[in-house]
Amino acid sequence: MRYLLICILALGMVACFGPRPFSNVHFLSLPETNQGRALPVHVIPVDESLRVKLERMTAEDWFISDDVNTLTGIQKRVLRGAQNEVVQAERRNDRNDFMVIVDFADVEGADQQKLVLGDKHYRAKDIYVLVERDRIRVVSKSVYDDYLRSR
Repeated sequence: MRYLLICILALGMVACFGPRPFSNVHFLSLPETNQGRALPVHVIPVDESLRVKLERMTAEDWFISDDVNTLTGIQKRVLRGAQNEVVQAERRNDRNDFMVIVDFADVEGADQQKLVLGDKHYRAKDIYVLVERDRIRVVSKSVYDDYLRSR
């Protein structure tokens, strides 16, 4: 009996300290987004210090900064109009701390180009992101599915 308890305890510790779970970030780019031209999408795992740094950077610097582009684990996808894609992002801590950055060509404000996942979605296995003409936003699965059906 004592050996059974020790085995259960050991398995529990391995589960706690094992690899972090993944989150599936589902992207849907609408047809009118950027007149159908390609959009580079960066999914960047961030800690608090990198998050603060990225929030202070200009939109142009997001795509030319060595600190951002050489970050391990960065994933870059190119979305075209009316395209959907799933990006599997690894959690680096107990939260889904990811910053999604989309390079909109026709948007003035840099705040519309970034979205931080983790504030409200830190336990979600699946996160649904809608890339619209002038902003990006997290939506529910039902809204995401409605947009998929209407394409």
